Amino acid sequence: MKPYRLSRELAIRARLPLFAALAGMLLLASCASQGPNPGADANAGAAVKILSFYPGQPAFAPGDQAQVCYGVENALSVRLEPPVAEIRPLTTKCVWFKPTGSMKLTLVASGADGKEARGTIDITVKAGAPPAATVPPEETSGASIPSGGSLIETFVATTTSIPPGGGATVCYVLREPATVTLQPPSGELGGDLKKCILLRPTTTTTYTLTAAAGAKTDSATVTIRVE
Repeated sequence: MKPYRLSRELAIRARLPLFAALAGMLLLASCASQGPNPGADANAGAAVKILSFYPGQPAFAPGDQAQVCYGVENALSVRLEPPVAEIRPLTTKCVWFKPTGSMKLTLVASGADGKEARGTIDITVKAGAPPAATVPPEETSGASIPSGGSLIETFVATTTSIPPGGGATVCYVLREPATVTLQPPSGELGGDLKKCILLRPTTTTTYTLTAAAGAKTDSATVTIRVE
């Protein structure tokens, strides 16, 4: 082999790593210019929100269980201050506890970014307050609760009287899977066997829950007064 030919081949081989390095740099630059995939982790930076937080009724009688309902969005964890009950980050949930007297209760929701959302309500305990509109789940054994019949086991409201601008939660329990509708309409109910829905009627309204499964149809009603 002639000397000049050997020198040329050595030069070409020496340049190959340089070409590979340049190609890698161009590829990285191209990827960086495109940026991250906007569809990936689209909700990673979503802010934590408190959707709802309210007592089941304006006041509770001394010695009675008190119901508190809440809903959060984009929360990794939630807690109550003081810690009167254990709660989970759900969009709709009601919990029970027995207050020793009137108090302030704070809901704290923590997001993925470490930020918190807080809401505070008053729990009022006073003599002469009406009994709770419904009873805690652990105390329903043997209790008299509204029943619709074959498909609807329970359809109740946290309170049947609210002030203008207030809200009430209605909850239902089905005996078996069924297609459920609520009139007047109040959003998609889905196919859950039990569910709670926050309602904010502007006038006194009677809500009718209807469940259908095959040839069976069942219905139950709850009236919420605005006064």
